[in-house]
Amino acid sequence: MALSVVYILPASSLHGGVRVILEHAEGLAERGYQVRVVGPEPPPDWHPLSVPYEQRPVFEPGGVPRADIVIGTFWTTLKPAMDSGSQWAFHLCQGWEGVHREYAPILDQIDAAYRLPLPKLLISAHLVPVIRERYGVQPHLLGQAIDAQLFHPGPFREVPTGLQAHPLTVGVVGPYGLRPKAIGEALEGFRRARDAGLALEVHHASADPMSEEERSLRIVDHFHHRLSTREMVGFYQGLDALVHPSHDEEGFPLPPLEAMACGVPAVLTRIGSFRVLPDEAVLRFDPGAPETLVPELRRLRDPGERRRLRERGLEVVREYTLDRLLDRLESAFAAEGVPVRGHAAAHGAAPEVAAPA
Repeated sequence: MALSVVYILPASSLHGGVRVILEHAEGLAERGYQVRVVGPEPPPDWHPLSVPYEQRPVFEPGGVPRADIVIGTFWTTLKPAMDSGSQWAFHLCQGWEGVHREYAPILDQIDAAYRLPLPKLLISAHLVPVIRERYGVQPHLLGQAIDAQLFHPGPFREVPTGLQAHPLTVGVVGPYGLRPKAIGEALEGFRRARDAGLALEVHHASADPMSEEERSLRIVDHFHHRLSTREMVGFYQGLDALVHPSHDEEGFPLPPLEAMACGVPAVLTRIGSFRVLPDEAVLRFDPGAPETLVPELRRLRDPGERRRLRERGLEVVREYTLDRLLDRLESAFAAEGVPVRGHAAAHGAAPEVAAPA
């Protein structure tokens, strides 16, 4: 009989981290598991979910249904996972919430949740030593994955090399007001680049509406609100580069991989979660220092540099397949005593993902 799996969503709003959870659930269902997703909000209307979704009071006693495997996906869902009575409970961790200074007043509650005896499934390699040293457990590293069939490259965009010629089309993804996303810092970098004579066309995609503060800056030329997963493909393919200005609090966000899979160069901040991406495949600038973005944008006026980054980026993202991630997930299940009958059991141990010592 197929193993039953329940993923607990804390919310179903448009968010890359939510889509990661949904894609994991869908991937396990394709491997023969009986999977459903539960959460306190209505099902996501921005992702064509192919597994059952149940709106349930997951934070109340009995709100999470019992299954063979239950997976909490945020610190608030870990106790409900434990209390579900399921045979095996896991913690899928995309980023350690305790690093956010906004959570400082409730860090003791976060620590208590993380100390519950749930095996940790990490997305980001840079969190391995954090979890190991703070909580005294060895986590399982899954890594990140990208749907290369959905996120695929469009034609290479030729941009004239002269600074006053056609503008370089650049984009950012994420809410303006969310501090770790640092969208405002990218916009400041774009302003400085324009002041230095670099022609730019700026696009911003966000789940939140454009704020009055952002509007007053008059930097963004095209604002894209609540794009669906499929619509994001067209967003990326219309760019010459994606700028991702995140601060170190973030885990491994999806937009850079999505852009690279679409053949679009990524310009990233030098933060821990991005260390796994090879230097020759991306451009980097300093978090909190928008002036360091300007020379990287100048480099992208060179079509040869953009083509090089496009080709190397496409090579890199071929390693980030959902199939490989699911092999590692099933290997983690098996290591914790789950009688796995899927790919990992059939083909032996899954390939390892590099992690800090």
